[in-house]
Amino acid sequence: MATKSKKIITGTSKLAAVVDEVTTKPKEKEKSLALVRVKKSTKLKTYRLYEDDLARLHEVTEAMNLESHRLISETNAIRALIALGASTSGEKLLKALKETV
Repeated sequence: MATKSKKIITGTSKLAAVVDEVTTKPKEKEKSLALVRVKKSTKLKTYRLYEDDLARLHEVTEAMNLESHRLISETNAIRALIALGASTSGEKLLKALKETV
């Protein structure tokens, strides 16, 4: 028995179509693929705090740890305080600043 071979009627193969698509539209293809998650970049900042400020930060962190089911670091407590400060009026923040200084 002789085997019949299939002829390519259209003149292009699937491989040629994929290669052609990749070479003509690489940027559109990259935009549609979400394979790598972009992480937030962190920047190291250093702040000087007085002893009483550090004690208050420790108290806030301890209070958050009592309410939480996991350990919360002082860095995460500072993030939470910044988020609270962003939603608070400037008047209240200035009043708190005057009380601490």
